[in-house]
Amino acid sequence: MISVIIPVYNAEPYLRRCIDSVLASTYSDFEIILVNDGSTDAGPEICRAYAKKDSRIVFLSQENKGVSAARNRGLDAARGEWIVFLDSDDFITDDFLGMIAASKYQEQDMILFQFALHASPAARPDRLSGLSGSDSMAADSTPKVQDRGIAGDSPGQVLLYGGGEMPELISRILVPRPLAEHCTPDFRTPCARAYRRSLIERYSIRFSPDIFIGEDLLFNLEYQLRTKSCAYIPRMVYFYDIHGDSSSHRFHPGLRENHARLLAAVRNALEENGMLSRLKRDYCSYALDNLTYVLIREIFSPLSPGSYRESRTLCRKLRCSPLYGEAFAYNRSTGILPRRVLVAVFWLRCYLLTALISRISYFWLERR
Repeated sequence: MISVIIPVYNAEPYLRRCIDSVLASTYSDFEIILVNDGSTDAGPEICRAYAKKDSRIVFLSQENKGVSAARNRGLDAARGEWIVFLDSDDFITDDFLGMIAASKYQEQDMILFQFALHASPAARPDRLSGLSGSDSMAADSTPKVQDRGIAGDSPGQVLLYGGGEMPELISRILVPRPLAEHCTPDFRTPCARAYRRSLIERYSIRFSPDIFIGEDLLFNLEYQLRTKSCAYIPRMVYFYDIHGDSSSHRFHPGLRENHARLLAAVRNALEENGMLSRLKRDYCSYALDNLTYVLIREIFSPLSPGSYRESRTLCRKLRCSPLYGEAFAYNRSTGILPRRVLVAVFWLRCYLLTALISRISYFWLERR
């Protein structure tokens, strides 16, 4: 059985489409665990209605604690051999679960797939909330999709990994890069993949509730450090919805502290599993990416209420942090050129220029 865990928080315009996509699966031995995380819209009522109609749907509810706590609640309740995470504003293809359940993949610890970016029109709760069943799918039957996978009736060449090849996959969590030509699964997201529940329980792997950005990366790292085998199926199975109210477009105060906790946790995970020395270069490159994210998205973000003087003080603290200290030596030899330039300017204490480059980078990233 496959457990599909769906955290639900104020996703009313997309929720029926999400649940319907699972119910439309050609493979039927699954359970859907809907975890309401303190929604203030009609999401909980929608979940209850679906749970009454189908015995495979479990509805749980809690006060708002964040997506990590909601996913952990789902993991505690899951009964399936495989775990699949699905965000409530996304949806899947009807063959996704069936490929996970194929007998030839049951010896694998992890199964990776492709995803596609779905550009959703502006949310229309008044239109979508009145739909039910297959009608909600029909309302968006011609999505605009940026293909990140291989379409067709059958998957392309499946790649199998095991033993000494696993560190190469782990390194891609720190420094994303393709497995092979046209093979670009996202190693940082928990979506478009399947986890073996027995492995999660054996090592008590959970999402960290005190990390609000990057918790997916940490979960995948802790899981992948314990895997012995992996199958990559170059099939597009997951549609990641992009819409204006996405959390990635908001200002997150406390990002500096969040990323410090994240970076320390990543280092500890690598060290405890004997992989830090082997992946030191990739870890340091990730640390510098972590730093630039903080500079662009918090310290010099145009949405930040802080003054330049306050930003400069934070820069000085960052520059003295041991978390980033050892990574600076790897700046010239790792990462893309814009990041190397930003880090170099920051390291030279040219904070006005650091602010300018950070602002330009922010607006360029938003336009993407």
